[in-house]
Amino acid sequence: MKYIDNLFLTDDEIKTLAIFLAYGIGLGVLVGLFFNNIELYFALGGVISVLVSLFKIYIERIKKSNRININKL
Repeated sequence: MKYIDNLFLTDDEIKTLAIFLAYGIGLGVLVGLFFNNIELYFALGGVISVLVSLFKIYIERIKKSNRININKL
């Protein structure tokens, strides 16, 4: 069950994901305006922002678990 619990996001993690998604899509649209391909860069910005935010959330979870283990020693 430990692995299933890791699939769910907390409220703060959902907020982080939403912020990254908004910035990624916004930047994708702006870049798409310059290259005359808004749809491609809109989608690309969304995908990249989700991947980056999930990577950031994963790193924060690792740091949080290491702090707990260090304090127990």
